[in-house]
Amino acid sequence: MSLNFDRISNVIYMGSAGALSVLPYQALCDAGRRPCAVAVETGKNPAAPHRALPVIAESRDVLESLALADGIPVIKLSQDTQNAVHQLSTYAPDIIIVSCFGRKLAEPLLSVPTIGCFNLHPSVLPAYRGPSPVFWQFRAGVKTMGVTLHRMTAQLDAGDIVAQAMVDIADGITLQQAGRLLAEAGSRLLVEALVRQGRSGWSGRAQQEGKAAYYGFPVNSDYAVSARWTAQRLYNFMRATRGQGIVYPCSVEGRLFNLVEAIGFRKTGAARLIVQDDEVTLPCCSGSVRARFLPDPL
Repeated sequence: MSLNFDRISNVIYMGSAGALSVLPYQALCDAGRRPCAVAVETGKNPAAPHRALPVIAESRDVLESLALADGIPVIKLSQDTQNAVHQLSTYAPDIIIVSCFGRKLAEPLLSVPTIGCFNLHPSVLPAYRGPSPVFWQFRAGVKTMGVTLHRMTAQLDAGDIVAQAMVDIADGITLQQAGRLLAEAGSRLLVEALVRQGRSGWSGRAQQEGKAAYYGFPVNSDYAVSARWTAQRLYNFMRATRGQGIVYPCSVEGRLFNLVEAIGFRKTGAARLIVQDDEVTLPCCSGSVRARFLPDPL
């Protein structure tokens, strides 16, 4: 069913591979608001060096392929700012929607649409700004995550908040599963905002800078875990971020365990350190975690 979008006629959508880009794009199309163009990244992916972070194993051209199948023009956005401005201006956009685009937009690009550029970010801003917010929320033990639709400014993830939604995260799910839940919530948020806001309601509310926190790409040392965490937090972080070659160093009672897989956990109850073959029961500040670990080198 086609919806009334209050004269917003031209929307450019910018994204990449993965649910956080694909699902909002599909939601726009399903709601009868097909983008006038889809912009995708060209050139080297800046996230490529960060191989420690598990990612969805999808081709980078997923969004491009969907757009072409839908008959929507695809912009291979140039890394030259002046040329990129020309590429986007050709479509005279009212709004540019961004979700998981691979690089920060140069400031001149933000002035191309008449209403503005808006980003879907998978956290409750101003918390967890940056390129890998779902990872850091799992590391912190966040159980209710969220997604924010906000105006884009020169400062990354710092613009006025248009709308937010919360998502409960079940124990044991992966980064990819959590990302899909957040993408589904973000898709609803985006369509509802376009229907509700029309052309005049995009001012939003300012973020509270005193509560802002920025996190970059994780590195190997960010996978270290602690028995001082709750068992639930430790288990969920390991389950969410598990990937080939990922090791979770954990020191318990003077011994270092290089954990590789969380098997189960108990939220409460006293526990003691138990080691049997390649499995260990870790006593945490609350409850315990059973995990596999790498044997000590000979």
